[in-house]
Amino acid sequence: MELHGLQRLTEQQVRALIGASDTPPQGTLTAKEAQTFLRRLARTGLFARVEPRLRVPEQGPAVLEVHLEENPTVTSVELEGLQDLQAPELLEELFRLPHYFPDEDEDEDEDIIATLRLDTRRGTLSVIRSCPPPRPPREWVARLERDEFRPGIVLGGVAQALEQTLKDLRDDGYLLASLSGTLHPDGRLVVTVDEGRLEGVDVQGVGPEMAARVREELDLKPGDVFLRSDARRAMERLETRLPFLKPVDLDDDDDGLHRRARVVEEREADGTRRYRTQEQERRQKRRREQVEFELSLRQLTEWWEHEREGEGITLDGKRLVVHVRPRPPDLDLDLLPVHTQVTGFAPGVSGNLRIWDPKDRAHVTVDAALFIPLRLGGQRLPDDPEGTKRQRRLNLLGGAKVRVPALRLAELGAQVYDFTDTLDRWRLGDIDSYIYSFLINRPDREYFRRKGLTAFATWRWADDWLAGAEFRSDRYESMRSFTPPLTVFRRDSAPFTNSPVTEGRFKSVVLRLEYASDASPAADVGSLFRTPETTLFDRDSDSKKRASLRGLLTLEVGDGPGASGAADARFWKLVSDLSLDVPMGWDTGLRLRVRTAGGDDLPEQKREALGGWTALRGHGFKEFRGDVSLLTTAEYRWQFFGIFADVGSVRADDAWTEARLGLGGSFHFGDDVRLDVAWRTDEKATATPEARLLFVRTF
Repeated sequence: MELHGLQRLTEQQVRALIGASDTPPQGTLTAKEAQTFLRRLARTGLFARVEPRLRVPEQGPAVLEVHLEENPTVTSVELEGLQDLQAPELLEELFRLPHYFPDEDEDEDEDIIATLRLDTRRGTLSVIRSCPPPRPPREWVARLERDEFRPGIVLGGVAQALEQTLKDLRDDGYLLASLSGTLHPDGRLVVTVDEGRLEGVDVQGVGPEMAARVREELDLKPGDVFLRSDARRAMERLETRLPFLKPVDLDDDDDGLHRRARVVEEREADGTRRYRTQEQERRQKRRREQVEFELSLRQLTEWWEHEREGEGITLDGKRLVVHVRPRPPDLDLDLLPVHTQVTGFAPGVSGNLRIWDPKDRAHVTVDAALFIPLRLGGQRLPDDPEGTKRQRRLNLLGGAKVRVPALRLAELGAQVYDFTDTLDRWRLGDIDSYIYSFLINRPDREYFRRKGLTAFATWRWADDWLAGAEFRSDRYESMRSFTPPLTVFRRDSAPFTNSPVTEGRFKSVVLRLEYASDASPAADVGSLFRTPETTLFDRDSDSKKRASLRGLLTLEVGDGPGASGAADARFWKLVSDLSLDVPMGWDTGLRLRVRTAGGDDLPEQKREALGGWTALRGHGFKEFRGDVSLLTTAEYRWQFFGIFADVGSVRADDAWTEARLGLGGSFHFGDDVRLDVAWRTDEKATATPEARLLFVRTF
């Protein structure tokens, strides 16, 4: 075997690298040995061409001539056109050594290489050999050491290095990037980087007027460097601002964000080599083929799933094409696992149907709920069969509303209902109340029957502000706790207290003003179960790592039967609820709350009370009652652990009660799920705390 064409390397170095140093040029080779040496030469990455030729002399054995062309040697590198990218990052990508090269400070231990054959037609995977590729000494190859370029041969060639760098740039989000370069005869490599500037945005699937709005909401300006993250944020912003439009689901073959490109080399007569990016057409069909690839044990730990990005957008040259269509009506259904002390287990369903207007004039929502108290466990009202039957009635709610974006009208509609309701939703979330009602007979809520009509209008003149008005015409009816309680534990306990309400027909007007700095512009406002004590803003469970402020102010003025049974008694009630969330690190932060509520001539169901979760924790449920209440809460969280303090007082009989303090700690299992333990600190304090595992945060 004879080696021809070597320039920078010597024959002795190459033979030692491929393990042929013990075979002299005139030595005899078997066919298997020749095949092995040729394969090793090709796998070194040092040669652009490995061409075997067999020379058969008239006398003597045949000679295997191997004509080699070394990959270019680079002596220096210049980068041009960089703006957002940093030169060290690009050089690191350009001269990144294969995985089988150890890092500068690592030992020269070799990885175990497994070469596998994947047959996609037969669905088989097999090991065909275990042999590491020849690893040239680091001193031979161009590389980056301690942020300094070291001259040498470019493994795989300059074109391959540029192509891999371009692929990495596009994988990192520079979707329009391209590279060009010039390698001078003296080894000086000049690389010009085009980070990719957007030329324009085209919108398909809607008319010209709506297309203009889509471009405005995307906020992608021609001439800016275009990144995949820009595309993702733009589409999220589009769905937020124009929810009546839906991105078109594109097939993989139509997804122009994952464009393939290759770098081609052109040689000039004086030895100069020029490189340019050439875009490749997307394949319309994937071919079935056998693939050979290599995996090191180190690589086996680096697999991850790529999340598909850029849905609804493609690239046409350097123009972004956005594919949208009007969103069809959508129907959402949810189970309603109601369990209370006055209904027992009452499974049901709630749902809403949204009908979108493709011209963004008016969007209609129809929502409803139904839950049915079941006759389980022999529950009844003692000596009151009629009352038992009355509390077993169906619970029905239904409503319709329209949103008019041009008028900033977030909702205009009405609801009719005849169901078991509560004004204690500000204390404890629905699911938490139902769970503890079913488990231990401690729902921490009082209920009544409410039948009537509510008409409402809500204006959202900014993303974080809303104002609304409601007219309510309701008939209230007291309900009693069933005996025996339908619970898993504490079956022998006394029924949970459900206080009577002031019965009769009430009419009232509710005015509200709300602020939420973290409100999502895309989220709907309002709820089928709306009360003056709770917000109309959706409480997003997704934790945000910035400070947020929420405020609720409602005023209800109405008339109805007085507490003593007098007709046409006038009442009013004001509710103010402020909360501040201040993150101070990852899963660390301070949460503050100040809630005050009260009024005059209030019916029993609208009077204030403190005690219980999360209204003065550690004390008994509604232990302190009056016409006015004041509650302050401070919580601090460190990662999984937190502490809190509640201070509250109520005004009853023209005097304020002594301020009560509740202290406790919490263990967090996410943004909302937590285990709270609380102690009261007054004369009734005990060593045993109250404890609850809660799934929903109410403030």
